Amino acid sequence: MTDSESVGARIAKIRKLRGLTQFQLAQRANVSRSMLAQVERGHSSASTVWIGSIATALQVDASRLYGGDEPEQLLDILPVLRRTLAAIDLMDPDLEPEPIEKLHGIVAQVGRWRRDTQYRKIIGVLPELVDRLLISGHEAGGPAYAMLTDAYRAANTVAHKFGYADLSLTATERMEWAASRSGDPLLLATTHYVKAATLARVGATAQALRLLTRAMADIDPLVEEDQTAAAVYSILHMRAGTIAASTGDADTARAHLGEAELLARGFGDRIVYGSPVGPANVRLYQLCAEVDLGEPGRAIDIAEGTRLPKGMAVERQAYFWLDTTRAYLQAGKLDAAVDALQESRVSSPEHFASSPAVKGIINTAAVRQHRASDRLQSLARHAGIKS
Repeated sequence: MTDSESVGARIAKIRKLRGLTQFQLAQRANVSRSMLAQVERGHSSASTVWIGSIATALQVDASRLYGGDEPEQLLDILPVLRRTLAAIDLMDPDLEPEPIEKLHGIVAQVGRWRRDTQYRKIIGVLPELVDRLLISGHEAGGPAYAMLTDAYRAANTVAHKFGYADLSLTATERMEWAASRSGDPLLLATTHYVKAATLARVGATAQALRLLTRAMADIDPLVEEDQTAAAVYSILHMRAGTIAASTGDADTARAHLGEAELLARGFGDRIVYGSPVGPANVRLYQLCAEVDLGEPGRAIDIAEGTRLPKGMAVERQAYFWLDTTRAYLQAGKLDAAVDALQESRVSSPEHFASSPAVKGIINTAAVRQHRASDRLQSLARHAGIKS
């Protein structure tokens, strides 16, 4: 494994170049010093939100902490994303507005591809689809803008998964612009759920939490009588919980996630506004939070007590296994960590091959093993880490 330097080693190197102690960096990033020490030693792998806070405190782009080169087969994605997000008012003048019913099926399919991590299929249709929806928006209004929000969300997902933080930020701004024209307050709140994660990944955790608080206040009057509103409210709490956990604020994190758990009892595991909701999804967020809080025992209890429901979004399955891997790594259970990592690859090979977070976790596992096992080396090859 030539890309053997872990995220933690890169953090330590840059921290020292900045003349900072662990305590000083932890204070600047608003994270716990103990978690920072674990990550730097290669004993723990952090979430993308946690790494975003560290990168901002070190005044570097988060991609510098992940390291590694882009897989050659993914290099064509960047220009397509830029083309998709380039403008909202410079469409092809020869395009004619299309019936909303004609576009609805395509947008729904893109949403399924997003949840199933089929990123190449999304890229194949996205630029033209966005243009068609922008044209139709002038005539159809709200329904077209609602679908356009979903299309921009797919662009955000692809940008994030491949590590393009700047394009992810642009995509969420486009989402917010389209959702505000849809006339649907719950869609706008869902957009803020997505945007908060994007903000947190670049270290803007305080702004992300303020956005979520505002979004909850906006839809609070709807929650009592509208189950869909309650589902959206729950994902806002879940996001706030994991962001609070990345800052080491256990009480706030668990309070938000506890509220999400109570709300989820009123509706089953399903998809609402393109997002998985329900009791199982809350457990996945609780798992992520406990790992970021440096509580591997709690995290492993959640992971081992969770049964993923049939048909759960592939994206969520992949993250469940990655967070389970992180929990086992923190606990020093290396064989179990590699088992969970293998499950993540099986659940979504495309996500596994493209995600910078996966590479960071593999490098952490390699540090913990001292000499990477054959199984870990095989997983590294699947993740595009050259040997």
